[in-house]
Amino acid sequence: MTTGTEGFGGWPPAAVATVVAALLTAALTLAAAGAGTLWAIVRWRRDVSREQRDRAWSRFVWAVDHVADGDVGRAEIGRVAARAMYNMQILRDDDEEIGTLVLELITGEERT
Repeated sequence: MTTGTEGFGGWPPAAVATVVAALLTAALTLAAAGAGTLWAIVRWRRDVSREQRDRAWSRFVWAVDHVADGDVGRAEIGRVAARAMYNMQILRDDDEEIGTLVLELITGEERT
C-alpha cells in the first residue's frame, strides 16, 4: 500500500476506518471481559463468605441445642463444643457480639 514513512496517510479511508473499528472493538471486548471477571470474583467472594457464615451459625445452633438438651451427655458435649467455638472465635462481624454473649453464658468464661 505505502512505501516509506507515510503511515496511515497513504491508506484508503475505508481501510483506516476498518483498522480503527477493529482496535476499538478489541478494546471494548477486553474491557467487558475485565468487568465480567471482576464481577465474578466479587460474587464468588461474597458467596464463600455467606457459606462460611452459614456453617458457623449451624455449628453454633448445634452446640446451643446440645447444651439445652435434657440428656447430661449431650449437654456436656454441647458445652465442650461451645467452649471450643468460644476459644476459636469462629463468628465474625455483627454475629460475634450475640454469639460471644451466648457462648459466655454457656461456658461461664469471659473475655478480658
